[in-house]
Amino acid sequence: MNAGGRQLVKEMMGSLGVWVKEIVRQAETVDDERSAERLEQRIAAEGQRHLARLLGGALQVALDAGGPQRTCPRCGSRRRHKGRRVRQPLSRLGVLRLEGVYWHCPRCGQGGHDAGRLVTGTMTRWLEELLTLLGTTSASFAKAARLSDKLLGLRVEDETVRRLSLAEGRRAAATQARPVVLPAEASLVGSCDGVMVQTRQQGWRELKSYLFCHEGGRLSGAHLESARRFVPRLREAAVTLGAARVGPFFFLSDAADWIDRGVRSQLPMATRIIDLWHACQHVYQAADRLHGEGTAQAQRWGRLWSERLRQWGGRTVLRRLERDLTRSPRRGRRQRWRALRPLRVYLRRQQQRLNYPEYERLGWPISSGPMESHCKQLGQRLKGPGMRWHRQNVDPMAALICLWTDDRWDAYWSAAA
Repeated sequence: MNAGGRQLVKEMMGSLGVWVKEIVRQAETVDDERSAERLEQRIAAEGQRHLARLLGGALQVALDAGGPQRTCPRCGSRRRHKGRRVRQPLSRLGVLRLEGVYWHCPRCGQGGHDAGRLVTGTMTRWLEELLTLLGTTSASFAKAARLSDKLLGLRVEDETVRRLSLAEGRRAAATQARPVVLPAEASLVGSCDGVMVQTRQQGWRELKSYLFCHEGGRLSGAHLESARRFVPRLREAAVTLGAARVGPFFFLSDAADWIDRGVRSQLPMATRIIDLWHACQHVYQAADRLHGEGTAQAQRWGRLWSERLRQWGGRTVLRRLERDLTRSPRRGRRQRWRALRPLRVYLRRQQQRLNYPEYERLGWPISSGPMESHCKQLGQRLKGPGMRWHRQNVDPMAALICLWTDDRWDAYWSAAA
């Protein structure tokens, strides 16, 4: 241990001893829940300041032990000594005081403080992560700033949280997910959908999102762009997970045209299934046309034929519907045929992907529930009351939300460190 380290230990042991004695003296007067709460708050606040002093002192020891850094890290030239200066970066524990040499490179014109080796920006990397996490998971950046005060004991501006979150989100959006090696027998379930987000430039726009789930985890992404640009991302994500080597590989969706065309062209190896809930929506729409929107009779009819769709599959439901229409009373038959025509067209067109009895018998998925949940989490953060996003800021925030919901947050920050 060098002289600076020994001096730090001596100073910290002395100040901590005095502080602990004061705490113990106050503890002798604690006699109810309120006074216990005040003691807890004091220990948390003052303890954090002592820890900040310890961290600052330890980093100062590291700076002093490192010696002069005369070589420019950008161009390799010899830098000029411009005197010692103090930097005060913010840490998870509070403000630090770091004294070191400020250097200037005459060749590339760049300057830098010795402390930049340990804390590159105005705050430590750990604090940047914590504030970014609050900005990602809170209802707004203003709420995140309030949580920082409550949970971390640090008062920061909501603009600081916004700036940090968007900057990290841009890095996350540009970072390729690490390939995942799945066993050959592993199953993979993919899906995609969209969330409407209000932008300042173009009003409401669709944020398209995909989600791939497997036994070891999940991988998602979301982008505010056209289907033509978004669809190739499905293949990129599937390749990251080795979709061509695993089996079986399922893709569930609501059968929107852009999704069908994209999956058919980019993921031909996938078994395409229409999500049961979306298929039942067509049944209930037919019920409203047949019996009147929102009526009890429409609800009963929709519930009955939705159950039959799951029990029988699309092909049988279509056949039974047409048989019942043929046998129905002549009076009003034309109106019934007209009311059920969209459903019949849908069943006839999609019957190959509505074979739910067989899917369940084989243990295949029939619901895109995880995708729906993922879209709700995107919407909760991006569709708050009064929110209007600059178009270029939507993808960065969506990238952070995907990292958090996929449980890939720690892996990303470890790799980015």
